[in-house]
Amino acid sequence: MKLRYITVLAAVLAFMTGCATTASHYELGMQYYESGKLDDAIEEFQLSLSVTPADPVVHKALGDVFADKGLILEAIAEWEVAVNLRPAYEEVKGKLEASYVTLGKEEFDKGRVKDAIELWKKAVAINPMNLEARKRLGLAYLSEKDTDNGILELEFVIDKNPTDALIYKKLGLAYFQKGRFEDAAKAFENLVRIDPTDAMAYNNLGSIYIKIKKYNEAISVLQQAIKLDPEKTEILNNLGNAYFNKGDYKNARAQWAKVVQMKPLDKTARENIKVLDEMGE
Repeated sequence: MKLRYITVLAAVLAFMTGCATTASHYELGMQYYESGKLDDAIEEFQLSLSVTPADPVVHKALGDVFADKGLILEAIAEWEVAVNLRPAYEEVKGKLEASYVTLGKEEFDKGRVKDAIELWKKAVAINPMNLEARKRLGLAYLSEKDTDNGILELEFVIDKNPTDALIYKKLGLAYFQKGRFEDAAKAFENLVRIDPTDAMAYNNLGSIYIKIKKYNEAISVLQQAIKLDPEKTEILNNLGNAYFNKGDYKNARAQWAKVVQMKPLDKTARENIKVLDEMGE
């Protein structure tokens, strides 16, 4: 009985000694950290974790030191452990969220789009209302030809922030690619409402109106585009197309003639004029 008591007492003392050692390493690490001795802080935190590796507070502190040293990958690794050990560790989740967004931007700029996508997905998993992450994620999906997921992300963002001109532009082009012409028209209508100085937005809207046979609307917005950029032959060609589809061959010819005058070798305008000649118009 006495031997058993001694064994239990030894175990308790060993546990208490371990706890004391862990606490002392952590406290010393925090002192080093606060005084700017980052390498010494790292050593103490690592010693603490060698005794109690499942302490989320120490993992968080070690991640903070790594972050201050610019070692973002090492910081993320420690913070991820902390959150795995304590899922409701909101302070650390906020650090991870911000780091995922920042690192995703760096990966995207280096051309590693798929890696950027995975990082932004992690940020969104932590905070579904992170509109910056969702916008970047949507644009990255579109750049990877994943149009459906790109549309889903950008629709979410534009619903919460209906004044983002770039998103309307990207959504309009994506809808057009998917054959969703009415949705594409609405996107570009919103774009020109936000930025009435964007000539190419009016031009794209005019092209969509032609596609859905709204020729009067197409003529109106293309005329506005020309006012904004009278030297853009692409707009003049589109305006000619709108008149042609409406059956106004005289005005169609006039637009294409302007293009040929500005660019004598413009193949599209010359071929369209040839069609009118063959029609006797």
